Amino acid sequence: MLTAQLRGYEDPRWLTYKQAAEHGWQVREGEKGTHIEYWEYRNREAVEAAETRDEKTDDRRERPVHRVYTVFNGGQIEGIPRHEPKVHPEWEVVQSAEQILENSGAKILHDRNDEAFYARVDDCIHLPPKAAFPKQADYYGTALHELGHWTGHPERLNRQTLTESYRFGDANYAKEELRAELTSLFLSAERGIPHDASRHAAYVGSWVEALKRDKNEIFRAARDASRATEFLLVLEREKSVLRALETLESRSSPDVLDRSAAPGPEAEMDLHQPNQGRGRERTSGVKAVDDSLAEAKAISGRSLGSSVRVYNAQTNSGIYRGEIIGETAHHVVQKLSDHSTVAHPKDLLGAVPSVGQNVVLRYSNDRVVDIAPFEPKTKSKGLAR
Repeated sequence: MLTAQLRGYEDPRWLTYKQAAEHGWQVREGEKGTHIEYWEYRNREAVEAAETRDEKTDDRRERPVHRVYTVFNGGQIEGIPRHEPKVHPEWEVVQSAEQILENSGAKILHDRNDEAFYARVDDCIHLPPKAAFPKQADYYGTALHELGHWTGHPERLNRQTLTESYRFGDANYAKEELRAELTSLFLSAERGIPHDASRHAAYVGSWVEALKRDKNEIFRAARDASRATEFLLVLEREKSVLRALETLESRSSPDVLDRSAAPGPEAEMDLHQPNQGRGRERTSGVKAVDDSLAEAKAISGRSLGSSVRVYNAQTNSGIYRGEIIGETAHHVVQKLSDHSTVAHPKDLLGAVPSVGQNVVLRYSNDRVVDIAPFEPKTKSKGLAR
């Protein structure tokens, strides 16, 4: 993203020379590529276990795979189809940002005139009123920055740069500010929220000093910011799924049944004793979904190990690729990586893909818009330059 901004590229797509050639496209003569790094931990659990025991291992299988690739921006390539960026309506941007803040569960008070900060002591975010900001993007950029700090609390990600930062300007403070700003940036990029880094220029001096002391600090900061971003997006998705389930239950409750049909004994009960049995039915429905999710986690654990992360599908705009590894009463389980899976709600899928199929599922506005087979790349092809 930064390289694109520095070089004036408006296209977010990046390809290796070989990938462009495979599509019949050509990198323009004289164009210079950009280096990216690829890291993969083949056996993360074994490495972490050895570190816990303060042991060293020479087993090559437990060492990370590290490769450097040269990629070219879409703006450097001839023949590539024109990129049509998605334009997010302002209401959609506001709604998306509000959902992240609300679903986090963070305590947010608009009780300041001209300052914004996260207080560790009371575990609370303090902000000026929304009307004090010139633009909505300014408010959400600031709020998400402070929410980035909030993720580092000991009861959440327990981030050292937050927990051991004591005063403005110390080394950990500068590092933590960098992490919070990158979290705000990553969240904005994920949800199409405009990000104005100039509003946070006051922190740049401390960032520069932190990076001068250690040139690799930017990579550690990006790693921590990625974890914070993932943490917040998982909270958002889980709360969104719970609300969707409650909506589905309310739609299927006796209150919205067609009363024109001849009522039987059960319908008579619902009509004249509206509270009888409904709490039990609702509880039963929630329990069935919870049991299905628990089974999905068990399937994921048996397939990928106990440390696997299981996500609920983000049905407003998610895209997921991978092998279907299991099915429960209410969910289809898809492998995303060696360490993560996603649980798709069956009622949105229509035709349920079979276990063993490699498929791509695309959601939009809480419905599936496409389920298509795809051929996963082999490791040799995926790592080729």
